[in-house]
Amino acid sequence: MRVAMISYNAFVDGERNGWKKQGDNAVLLLQNEDGSKWGVDQNATNSAELKAGAGDCVAKINGLWEQLVEALPTIDKVVFYVGSFGAERVIYLAAEHGLTPDKAVFVRCDCNMTKKMSVIRDCGFSSSKVVDCECGGHSTMRRLYDDALTKGNLPN
Repeated sequence: MRVAMISYNAFVDGERNGWKKQGDNAVLLLQNEDGSKWGVDQNATNSAELKAGAGDCVAKINGLWEQLVEALPTIDKVVFYVGSFGAERVIYLAAEHGLTPDKAVFVRCDCNMTKKMSVIRDCGFSSSKVVDCECGGHSTMRRLYDDALTKGNLPN
């Protein structure tokens, strides 16, 4: 199985982005590599800081997406973290690049849940697998990464 996993947060400590292989399984790891576990400042409190954080996440997603586009034709599944910042952008990019619902897996925390689910539905991904996770998605994304790499499976 060939899987891509994309998040503006880091979820695999000490690993650089790129292909990771184990046996017949391969994962294209695309995560925040700036040395921080979080893609945005977790202490942001005012609207200007929150807006800047959202902009940072969108910029990270755009950069990671550029790495994904080249590999998309060879990928069986793409796992997207859709958190409180930049969630809509990653969903729109998936739709714009013709990703089919059966290839998309959305890992979502409960921040802005209604908005995320509306965008998922509006972009044609209603039948895609959705996995609930903790804020930041670190543990859930790591578990899915390990399962894809070692067992060659993801949730159906």
